Amino acid sequence: MSWWNYMHEGSTFSWFGTAHITVWVIIIFLSGCIIGGRDFLSRKHSRHLIPLVFITIFILSELSFQVFYVTNGIWHISYSLPLHLSSIAWITSTLTLLTKHNIWFEITFLAGFGSAVLALLTPDLAAFGFPHYRFFHFFLTHGLIILVVFYLLFVEKMFISFRSVFRVWGILNIYALAVFFFNLAIDGNYMYLMNKPAQTTPFDWFGPWPYYIISLEVFTFAMFLLIYGIYKAVSSLSYIRSR
Repeated sequence: MSWWNYMHEGSTFSWFGTAHITVWVIIIFLSGCIIGGRDFLSRKHSRHLIPLVFITIFILSELSFQVFYVTNGIWHISYSLPLHLSSIAWITSTLTLLTKHNIWFEITFLAGFGSAVLALLTPDLAAFGFPHYRFFHFFLTHGLIILVVFYLLFVEKMFISFRSVFRVWGILNIYALAVFFFNLAIDGNYMYLMNKPAQTTPFDWFGPWPYYIISLEVFTFAMFLLIYGIYKAVSSLSYIRSR
């Protein structure tokens, strides 16, 4: 079961290798299916079934991740809890699908979508290439966040406003501050606030600790503005609600 073992001798991850490109093709294809099939997905039966499928996959994915840590004997409070931004994104995705409250969608869209795209472009997978469990878990979770955003935009007609940029940026900073102190208490590195990931990631663009945190503040705000700008441009289409 080398595909499940944390210490394994299988293939390592190849950045934009065949497996990586295939994942992107699948995500783009499924995103196109959601946009193109929005009328069918808007039917009552589909609008009950699709959110349930998304939520079930998110929960099972997280449970399997915890089982992976436990069965490999590596579970530890300093890195095993769902506190990274990608975990928060799937949680807010689930809350949005359940409640349709816009604040959860704002966080999912601005913080979750952007971070998922960056993560999929520069995965922090190190030795876990295809077909290791971590490969599938990573791309399934992050890819699903993107699909959920498209579903909520094109099928559920959810929206963001310019104020959403400031609201989500503020919420994210408050959360990061809380996580920072939690990291200090447990010697953790959630949200990579204490150290950069070992794998090459966008964090490497912003200098050493702690300067990359300041740079990330500016980059995150700019990314939110960019996402909002693209949203406003696309929202002129009749099937997306605009404000």
